[in-house]
Parts: sequence; C-alpha cells; structure tokens
Amino acid sequence: MDMSGIASTYTSSSSTAAVPKKDLDKDAFLQLFTQQLRAQDPLKPMDASSMTAQMAQFSSLEQLTNINTNLNNLLLFQNSLQNVSATGMIGKRVTLTNDEIHSVMGVVFDNNKTYLKLDNGKNVQLGEVKEILGGI
Repeated sequence: MDMSGIASTYTSSSSTAAVPKKDLDKDAFLQLFTQQLRAQDPLKPMDASSMTAQMAQFSSLEQLTNINTNLNNLLLFQNSLQNVSATGMIGKRVTLTNDEIHSVMGVVFDNNKTYLKLDNGKNVQLGEVKEILGGI
C-alpha cells in the first residue's frame, strides 16, 4: 500500500518547516482513513474485517469526543452552581477546616475557581469551609 501523502496529514501546511501534530483528533483519523482508501490497490482492496475495525475505531472516537463535550458542559454547570452557593455565603460566619471562624465579606472568581473573601483579608476555596454558622 502506498503511504505517500499520509505524512502530510501529520504536518502543518505553512511555508515554514513541517511540525508533526502531537494529538490526532477525529478529523486527522478520517483524513488518514480516506488517504488509505485512496492509496489501496483496487485489485486487492482492504479486507472487510479491517474496514469494519477502522470504522468501529472511528465510531468510538466520535463517542469519546461527545462524552468529553458533555463532561465539559457538566463542569461549567457545576462551576455556576458553586458560584451561586458562594454568593449566598456573603455576610455569614464560617468555620474553616483549621477551626478558625471568619465572616465572609465577598466572593472572588479567579481562573475558574471560586474563593470566599474573609474578614481577615484572605481568600479561601469553598472546600476549606467546614461549617456555615449564620449571620455576622
């Protein structure tokens, strides 16, 4: 089977030196599969079991991509719930895991993380809260 042209799938099309991709996505897999079909000898086509196996791999890749997208959406939803939960703690006293008690003065959102701004000026993550005590 002639594999010329498949290497170009791994490289960028810019005029600079070709750099191989580190991660192959479903589009690269489909390009490789299509190139393989083009390069095969029509008198000796790929056997049916190989074709079926490759189509199954492509289907699995597609499903894994869908699962990854759904997990990312779930994480975004979880972050939004955490943000709402944190804003409800403003004005309340909390006990931290180190047994310190502080009042929550505000909420800080930084780099996809939610922090409570305490009366001592420090920011702590929600996971450091052991108990919510009530108002100031």
